[in-house]
Amino acid sequence: MTGRVTGTMAGPLPGTVLVAGASGAVGGRLVSRLLDSGVPVRALVRSAARGRALAAVGAETVVGDLADTASLAAALHGVERAFLLLQDEAGAPFARAAAKARGLREVVVLSATAAAHPEYDNPMFQKHVRGERHVRGSGVPWVFLRPGAFASLALLWAPALHGDGVVRVPHAGLAVPLIDPRDIADVAAAVLTAPVERWAGKAVPLSGPEVLTLPGRTAVLAAELGRPLRVEPVPEEEWVQLTARHIPEPYARALAGVERFFTEHPPAVSPGVTDVTGRPARSFATWVRDHAASFAPGPPTVVGG
Repeated sequence: MTGRVTGTMAGPLPGTVLVAGASGAVGGRLVSRLLDSGVPVRALVRSAARGRALAAVGAETVVGDLADTASLAAALHGVERAFLLLQDEAGAPFARAAAKARGLREVVVLSATAAAHPEYDNPMFQKHVRGERHVRGSGVPWVFLRPGAFASLALLWAPALHGDGVVRVPHAGLAVPLIDPRDIADVAAAVLTAPVERWAGKAVPLSGPEVLTLPGRTAVLAAELGRPLRVEPVPEEEWVQLTARHIPEPYARALAGVERFFTEHPPAVSPGVTDVTGRPARSFATWVRDHAASFAPGPPTVVGG
């Protein structure tokens, strides 16, 4: 990314919400939900090409860099609320940019359950711990959304579906309540359209409606996609090397550490989705059914924010 901000800046608009990561699974749905509610949206994207579809549905688009303070400061100009991702180490740049912003009343941050465990020295945990710390210091009222594992991580198993039908895992005892990224977007939309004081200063854990073991996940995939799958434990290092064929090795190694932690500290189901939206969270089976086409042969893509 270049650090530039481009696009037609419409100037201050009452109630405008800046959505970072607006072309992602969470951000894209959030943009749609806000526009459907009549809320003006300024969508922050990495490239002009990514912004065209968002502009076509009525969002103001800016190209910018979450890691660049000047870029964020320009994008924040005139907005009332913001949705921020921490995946790009955006906490510190946001805090600096927020100091220059006028009229910014709230930031809703897509963090992670990991932020509740600052004691664990894993890069995927610590980036969220650091990011939340910076946002707290920004002086802007904040809400932290802390989802656990995304249902879309199942896309890493797509090669097994079209190969030998064996899902190789480093921690066979892992059992977590997977969350549908659409639920995260719906929660964010509900928070961003509620009075600021309703959720300000709260960290909201988010999860799916049921804890699933790894065999439980493969059973759902097999039932919904019509292909047999089974789990086979392998040493962690072997799993890292296998997974690094599809995603960067540092990410694979950190992900193995995350799975090790949550195998040893099993997460529970959180009522956060229902508490905020008033409806139950979507099941893993629903996510698989609605994204069956994403499991077609080819390199796996992890759908995130």
